[in-house]
Amino acid sequence: MEKIETKETKKVKPIYFKTKYSLLNKFWWGLAKLFKRKPVTIDLNELKGGAMEEKRIMLCNHNGAGGPFSFRTFRKEKFMMWGAHQMTEDYKSRRKYLREVFYGQKLKYGKFSSWFMSWFFGALSPMFYDVAGIIPVYYDQRIRHTLKWSVQCIEKDLPVVVFPENSEDGYHYNIKELYGGFLAISKLYYKRHGVDIPIYTFRYEKSPKKLIVGEPLYYNELAKSFSEDEILNIFLNYMNTLKDVTKENAHQFLFDNITDTQVAEEENRSVVDLLPEDSLEIQSAN
Repeated sequence: MEKIETKETKKVKPIYFKTKYSLLNKFWWGLAKLFKRKPVTIDLNELKGGAMEEKRIMLCNHNGAGGPFSFRTFRKEKFMMWGAHQMTEDYKSRRKYLREVFYGQKLKYGKFSSWFMSWFFGALSPMFYDVAGIIPVYYDQRIRHTLKWSVQCIEKDLPVVVFPENSEDGYHYNIKELYGGFLAISKLYYKRHGVDIPIYTFRYEKSPKKLIVGEPLYYNELAKSFSEDEILNIFLNYMNTLKDVTKENAHQFLFDNITDTQVAEEENRSVVDLLPEDSLEIQSAN
């Protein structure tokens, strides 16, 4: 793993590019697989005879802890994941975040369960986070480090995984809102390299267990026709729609939804025409 240096050592810790996996990493993944059944993967890109590009952003729903856990455990490629900065700090910070935010606010656990789980997982989390390869996400001016690190990862062909849903009032089956941090990565990468990198949307489902890989969308291409709020709602709608994909209907889905083509020229339809009527009325946070 390669260290990224930063001048603000007191406020922001360096992160490490997860460029190789240790024997300990592989041990923990093997152990995790004993307790978690592998989801069926349905990749719409493979169905069209293609594959995801090396330099990319990947979005996935959280679905409690299921999305990140399954993504890290069963995806074979190397990548880095966005994670709350509190979980990369000391035990007190980790435990407080787990107790008050993750278990209490998001998962709606009771006080005792939140206390116990935060005490237990707060102690073990550094080990799991080292395995995961985490880019800490900050909510103040330090967000520039999060974005800088994300671009540096992509430059080294390490895709970045973001779980962008607004889960302040818990996790919802039909996701209500997405935050726009992943768009900021795309914009910064474009500013530095002049390349509109693909953003792939994933959907993790617990029952039946499946991971659907959507086709790419491109921020700068969409920005020619839509506002940022509209673009967020395009991704939101697509992530929610992917839940209905099965092995049986996947081919048909390619022709019915927004990523078959950005604009269906032969029918003079835009992406918006393929969305539900109220899709762009949802207000999304940036």
